Amino acid sequence: MIKDIKDTNPFDLKVLENEPKDYLDTEDFSKFLKKKNISVREDNLPRFADRHGIKMAKKIRDGSAGSVPTIYKIPSKAKLEEIIKTMSLSNNNALGKENIKKKEKKILEIFDKAENKKESKSSIADKVAKALGVPCNRKLVRRILNEKRSSKLSKLL
Repeated sequence: MIKDIKDTNPFDLKVLENEPKDYLDTEDFSKFLKKKNISVREDNLPRFADRHGIKMAKKIRDGSAGSVPTIYKIPSKAKLEEIIKTMSLSNNNALGKENIKKKEKKILEIFDKAENKKESKSSIADKVAKALGVPCNRKLVRRILNEKRSSKLSKLL
């Protein structure tokens, strides 16, 4: 049985006889993250936990069928805030995609309110970054304005 665990243990996790109180199994950990507005597919939980420094372990399974269950230590409140901040900086997850939508709305709002020849793509990007607290660059501003306001681009500096 220990040989089985070694074969399916890419993160070299400890094998525990009993599940400690502050650990959750895959399903419960996934539900816990969803409650905290962190969206991760269950099959990606080990990679997610490893990337964000969340402790994991394997527990001895009941019976001989199936894979060895992974359990995850419940992260602290500070750790959860750090994870949310890290995820908000990336556009490849649900939180990042949500931020892109917010950025798009804010870019269009700032552009529509701007007077002629008063704003540039860089100044709009700076205002969006300050307003939302997430990075924004002029390339995103250019893409969104080209898609949504292409006939009014002469309004920019």
